[in-house]
Amino acid sequence: MQKIFSVEDGTACGYYRIRLPFDEMAKHGLDVEYKSIVAPVPDDVIFVGQRIGYPGFRTNWLRLWRTHKMVWETDDDLWCLDPSNERAVKAYTPELLHELAEIVRTAHMVTVSTEPLREAMLKFNPNVVVLPNHIDGRMFDLERPRRPRLTVGWAGGDSHRKDLAMVAPRLRRFLGRNPEVDFHMIGQDYLRENKIPGRWSAWSKDLFDYYRTIDFDIGIAPLIPSRFNRSKSAIKALEYAALGIPVIASDVEPYQAFVVDGVTGFLVSRDHEWEARLRDLVNDADLRETMGAAAKEHARKWAIQDGWKLWRDAYATL
Repeated sequence: MQKIFSVEDGTACGYYRIRLPFDEMAKHGLDVEYKSIVAPVPDDVIFVGQRIGYPGFRTNWLRLWRTHKMVWETDDDLWCLDPSNERAVKAYTPELLHELAEIVRTAHMVTVSTEPLREAMLKFNPNVVVLPNHIDGRMFDLERPRRPRLTVGWAGGDSHRKDLAMVAPRLRRFLGRNPEVDFHMIGQDYLRENKIPGRWSAWSKDLFDYYRTIDFDIGIAPLIPSRFNRSKSAIKALEYAALGIPVIASDVEPYQAFVVDGVTGFLVSRDHEWEARLRDLVNDADLRETMGAAAKEHARKWAIQDGWKLWRDAYATL
């Protein structure tokens, strides 16, 4: 197979979509390379641009298109961002989205993380391939920290502001009624904004350092039903599961495709169920351990040590 060369955005998205699978492909003898900056593209390679696009980049893309097989990769539907995600809305202006649409239309292949996202991208390009998000199998060997006090936790970035706000009133009431339970938030700090009592940890630069800060006994994964969220993956629940943490997640497409309700966690569709399911897990240590163990076993299906073949097979079609 030709060498595969990628430019990725240097974020956690770049890790899951490029760095993790490319590193695994390299271990199996494939000629791959990635850069986190827009570097000169070598000749005779399959070029993968992970969410790549900036004013004027379309000219460079079309120049490369003449002599390269071009892949555009995304794990978000950038054309239906929520206004509350201010940083992304500021970056992806209508002008830039117009250029991106033209780039995507000319790609030889588009790769995405979920089936709903594939459906959304088909309006631009007929050759859209789903490569589900995977995790490093080494996660299964990690021993997550256990705190003296039972801990409920959430991890998320600035695209999840409304998601956390949706569940905040129920979470506040539950924590008020159960003072023996701690709450730990990782990533974007929304504690004060939502008046949630708890402690906060920033993102870690090293992903495994981040995994080692996840000391939850129960993880929550709220997600409002929106066009943007419909295309998201279940990566949050997958990370929790790999660490043996049962999840309480919104009953929406991303989590319906991963969480086995009542077995590896709970799916909730009504507001009052957040408190009810938290009570179930807080008051039953055996249920937490059983669900956590089942979640961990379920998550093994998404280890990149086997899943890398999906990337190889997709690029081989080019």
